[in-house]
Amino acid sequence: MLQSRRPLFQAGYYFATIVLLTLLVFFAALEKPLNTIIIRPHLDAEDGDILTIYLPKANGAYRENKSSAIKFPKGQSTPELVISAYPTKQPLRLDPLIGKGRVVLLDLTFERFGITKKLEAKDLAALLIKSVDVKWQLSEKGLEITSNSIDPQLYFQFQELPIPLPPVIKILPFLLFFLVNLCALLFCARKWLQSPPHSIRFTLAIGPLVLVLLCWAFQWSSLLTITACTLFAATLLHTVAAVVVSGRIRLSLSGPNIQALLTTSCFLLLVIYPFTRTLYPDRNFIDASRQLMADFTGNSLKEWHESSINLVKGIENNLIQCFSLRTELIHLNANIKMFGFGFSATPKAILGKNGMFFEGYGEQRVERDITAHFDNVTDYMGLIPYTDKELEAWRICLEERYYWLKEKGIDYIFTLAPSKAQVYPENLPAKILETKEALNLPTRYDQLIAHLKLHSSVPVVDLASALHQAKLRAEEQNTLASTPLYYRTDFHWTYYGAYIAYRAIIDEVNRKYPQYQISPTPIEDFSIKTRPDWVHAPFINLLGLDPVRHRNEPYLTFHPRPGTPLADVGEFATKGINDYSLPEPIYETFNGNVVGTRDLINKSGKIDTIFVIGDSFSEKFLGFFSAHAKKTINFRTVYSFYSEPFEKHLPNLVIQEVLNMYLLQPPPTNTEQVQQARVRALSRKSIPTDSNKS
Repeated sequence: MLQSRRPLFQAGYYFATIVLLTLLVFFAALEKPLNTIIIRPHLDAEDGDILTIYLPKANGAYRENKSSAIKFPKGQSTPELVISAYPTKQPLRLDPLIGKGRVVLLDLTFERFGITKKLEAKDLAALLIKSVDVKWQLSEKGLEITSNSIDPQLYFQFQELPIPLPPVIKILPFLLFFLVNLCALLFCARKWLQSPPHSIRFTLAIGPLVLVLLCWAFQWSSLLTITACTLFAATLLHTVAAVVVSGRIRLSLSGPNIQALLTTSCFLLLVIYPFTRTLYPDRNFIDASRQLMADFTGNSLKEWHESSINLVKGIENNLIQCFSLRTELIHLNANIKMFGFGFSATPKAILGKNGMFFEGYGEQRVERDITAHFDNVTDYMGLIPYTDKELEAWRICLEERYYWLKEKGIDYIFTLAPSKAQVYPENLPAKILETKEALNLPTRYDQLIAHLKLHSSVPVVDLASALHQAKLRAEEQNTLASTPLYYRTDFHWTYYGAYIAYRAIIDEVNRKYPQYQISPTPIEDFSIKTRPDWVHAPFINLLGLDPVRHRNEPYLTFHPRPGTPLADVGEFATKGINDYSLPEPIYETFNGNVVGTRDLINKSGKIDTIFVIGDSFSEKFLGFFSAHAKKTINFRTVYSFYSEPFEKHLPNLVIQEVLNMYLLQPPPTNTEQVQQARVRALSRKSIPTDSNKS
């Protein structure tokens, strides 16, 4: 069977090779018109001299190797300079002379794609933003330039390249040529790619690499154009062929296949323009990629391997950053998915009811530069429960911290921050909510809270219960909309939710450590102001939406009333308690670990020092705790427990918060120094066992 198909495979191979080579030649022919501009200055000089044009680099620098110079005679002349296209955001530098002299610039003509645009002297004067060692004036003759230096310079800022893009009639042949070849490849795919010969596999494997090396050697500007189009055609060919030979679709010019072909063609037309526009030299992509190619060196096999990886990643990042219409296409994709089909454009966020988003799954930052994978939906279903061993590991870890701090005279409170799904389950998508109710399984949050309260002596605060009670009160008082506990378009709790958490923690502090008897700041001590047009830009960008068009989130700020304890803390009196009034972190190094601490000073505080540590949720209620301590210190830590900050500052009370999401990772561990504190406590029989505790 395979032998009978071999001629078809070979025919397909030769056909594909011819098509790809045709594309190569076609782009090589487009090399000059795509990447060059002809500039013709109309000059009237007292003496012959040299005119030089410097092309700006992406960083605004000017170098000799990016310049083009030409001699011009005495009297009127129109010399011609050929330059590469350049990034128009940077000024174009023109050196009219190489020494002392006088010349009149009557006009400047740009030509590209056979289209010309002339700028008269008055236009040039309006675009002249800077001159160095040169005097100029606009007269009836033109732009008169006089120099008494050896290096006169003029800088022109063009808002856009003064050459129009080619009309559709000039681009249309390229598009048609590409689509015709693509269709031919698609129709041939069914026969010869069912079991491709090794020669084809070998060609497709090394062909792009050979093209890159050739383009690098000859310094072609269309380096990535040729390579990318070849890769695009070959990849699309293999993909469509795989679908065809699987029997899922038949290539015929009738029915659904016509619709599929039209849809594919529209998609290609939508992508081809920004893709080719990206590869223009004035988009900085070519220069950035050439620089990466220049850095592609290595003496040993390991160095070549690392250089290859850096090259591929660098080109990929350049393409992502420079891709034309990238932002517009991302926004279009997100709007269609969310407002057309009702689901999120990213798996990291789930679109629920009433425009509320919930945690999904994907990579998330833990602390410092540590990232990990999280699946919040599966955890909410109760399908990844803790084992007894893991629950015990959490209990032992927290007890080690509790007793280590206790030996130093420091009190400790541990609290878990629930996710939004635990507080607002009614807004989850219907399928998730129905599955949750059918399974009726506890989450890791539920398991850990229950285990610690039953088996551990560490003071633990269940914030989910406190937040649920606050939501029920708001529903009874019909204030649920004005006092949201969590943001709709962000995973964090609001400052009202943080205030509820603060009150619940204070209650546990007073119950466990009665010597403090802290009176929580009543809500009447604040003037709560709501900003209706707030947007959490990083989160909206994650969704693929435009933050400017989605300023519709209510944002609560707690302003301390004059005369209350918090009115004299930090910038709370003027800015209120919000994300923008917290002090900037002060970075300290403890045992090789860089820790950014935020300090709030309150001279009237009754407690000397309170530590409020945890993830970003702890930063929300940090300001409320500063009403009770002369110094309130916060730093981010999720799993790590650095002993050095505690030994340096010796706080009276430590409040550690951990977000429910981080329970999806293995239980944390402590240093041997901290672990030994629990061992010593056990030896003194100071830890109650389950039997005598009950």
